[in-house]
Amino acid sequence: MMRGLMRRLGLVTRGEFLLVEQKLRAMRERLEKTTERLAQAAAASERLQQARRDDAQRHKARLAELESEHERRAARASDAAVQASQRIAALQQELRTRDAALDAAAREETRLEQRVAAAMEELQGARETLAAIEVKLDILEGAANVLDRRMRPVRSTGSDGPQ
Repeated sequence: MMRGLMRRLGLVTRGEFLLVEQKLRAMRERLEKTTERLAQAAAASERLQQARRDDAQRHKARLAELESEHERRAARASDAAVQASQRIAALQQELRTRDAALDAAAREETRLEQRVAAAMEELQGARETLAAIEVKLDILEGAANVLDRRMRPVRSTGSDGPQ
């Protein structure tokens, strides 16, 4: 009962006091350790945040670099596309010019083939005429030879007189 009264008044025994004091010291040690761990965790957290900020800065810088590189490449690709389009247009124009020249050459070739065919026909006609003339000449030569043979005996006998 005395204990109950003492407790109501807020009084404790020495053993209870030492026990509570020991618990208080243990709690303070745990509090100090926890505070120290919390400080270490806060420092580590600060280092991690700083590292993340540094990483973010590096990534932003790299991203800006990549974007500028992308823009340069896009500009080069655009320039190359424009040049390719111009080159294609020039080649198409050259192709049209060559096609026109080829058509003109084909027409000229056709005209020349017609002239050659006409010349060949004329040549064939000339050959036929020449062959006919050669036949006539052969006939005339044969007639002249026959006449000459007939006239030789007459000339030989007529050579007795003045010529």
